[in-house]
Amino acid sequence: MRDHYPLTNKVAVISGGGKGLGRSLTEALLEQGMKVAICGRTASTIDQTLTELGGRFGNNNIFGQVCDVSDASQVENFKQQVLKQFGTIHVLINNSGFGKETLIVDTPESDWDEVMDTNVKGCYLMCKAFVPAMIENREGYVLNIASQAALNGYANAGVYCASKFAMVGLGKALQEEVRQYGIHVHSLNPALIQSQRQADEAVDPGLIQNEDLAEMAVYLLQQPRRLKIDNIGLWGF
Repeated sequence: MRDHYPLTNKVAVISGGGKGLGRSLTEALLEQGMKVAICGRTASTIDQTLTELGGRFGNNNIFGQVCDVSDASQVENFKQQVLKQFGTIHVLINNSGFGKETLIVDTPESDWDEVMDTNVKGCYLMCKAFVPAMIENREGYVLNIASQAALNGYANAGVYCASKFAMVGLGKALQEEVRQYGIHVHSLNPALIQSQRQADEAVDPGLIQNEDLAEMAVYLLQQPRRLKIDNIGLWGF
């Protein structure tokens, strides 16, 4: 029974899609014939990705805009521009996120707010903005890029762990709310990623590569819609 979900001409939105893992995800989905909208905080990063990948896959297949996912008005504007460009959305990948390496007792409240705003509030705002189009289509996928820190506690990463636990919890609640519309919510939980590896930098065999996660994302999205797959863990060998 080969009833894999077709990705050709489907529309994906990827937060943090201009660099690192986000760019690898963008490239992988474009290779599958999807149309991809990306956002991020840095204009130069977005512009470079649009130029390079637009040249390879066609400028009409990729759209990008500066957007801080923790800002509701910016997310709403981004949504409107995506719908204007592509008409709808089928896949949302919540990839934006970062952490602070501090002990909990030494973490400033401002650091807590900054991490939680991006990693949790950003995920919530993006889901709130884009899931309604999936409900209208009665199909879709939300893929949250979480972490092993969503399942385990690590010293010097308390705020990051809390944010990723919250992201997974939000995804599980969302899954129960949108199951009736044929929408799947996945969580990818990678260990350490060699995310910003330079072209002349050797691959660290003990770390996950961006391409590994991108290929896993494509695999998940292509699976038959009758399957529920969640909490996928990835580690360097």
